[in-house]
Amino acid sequence: MPSDLRPSYPREFSWGGMRIIIVDSHSEIFPYWTGEYLRLKTPLVAVRIDEHHDMNHDSRALPAREGRYAADFLSKMISCLEEYSRRWLNEGNFTCPAFHYGILGALYHLNPREEGIDAYGRVNGDLVLGAPRTMEVSTVSGGRRRRWIWWDHTLTRLRRESTRVVPVCSRISREEFQRDLEGSRLPVAIGFDLDSLYGMKESASLEEALRERSRRVGVFLRCIPNRPRFVCISRSQRPRAYVPPDKVELVQEAALGILAGLHGES
Repeated sequence: MPSDLRPSYPREFSWGGMRIIIVDSHSEIFPYWTGEYLRLKTPLVAVRIDEHHDMNHDSRALPAREGRYAADFLSKMISCLEEYSRRWLNEGNFTCPAFHYGILGALYHLNPREEGIDAYGRVNGDLVLGAPRTMEVSTVSGGRRRRWIWWDHTLTRLRRESTRVVPVCSRISREEFQRDLEGSRLPVAIGFDLDSLYGMKESASLEEALRERSRRVGVFLRCIPNRPRFVCISRSQRPRAYVPPDKVELVQEAALGILAGLHGES
């Protein structure tokens, strides 16, 4: 399809009774997380379906909030957050500032290629236990001071992954995940990266990968007792492709099929 005929992103619509948002880079979920946090005045539980954890740090901080409450501060910044997520965050480090500003309380990550679920914090009622903690650091370069968000090594167990530092997660079972969410009073937002179903370096055929991984994702999503606030699908085409460009439409159709099957398309 010629580039000028392709739909632009983000796109938003209802599918299977759920609010669906489709973006190019997964980092573009940040303004949607923030909008729900401000509407509900409570942190979200992020449920992530992704080949990667996206838990890197070294994220640019927003302008200093000067002691204001996080919600008041973010409400003043809301019009800038789309540019912030595109310009200053990337597909690996956008989660760290969401924890830093209190937007996320906990995050559960499923990679359907693996067994188990990785939990960054556990929910219990309206409480969150063991969520990763953050801190701000300042650097000066060329006479300009910049502020960055890092994981706080004094309050959070960290591990080194190549050149990156990420929080240590808890590997839990699907049954534990279901119990956590059944006992939670916090709202859920789902981030669904299409590379979870099919990535760039696959040994399996597209049909084989979609069949098995779609089954696992469907079982996982049926553990969530209440309808999520939204589902954000990341096509992962820019700034670099994590899903083969010639297959992304088929993979997106498979993802929408999984979601429609949860409640029946409306």
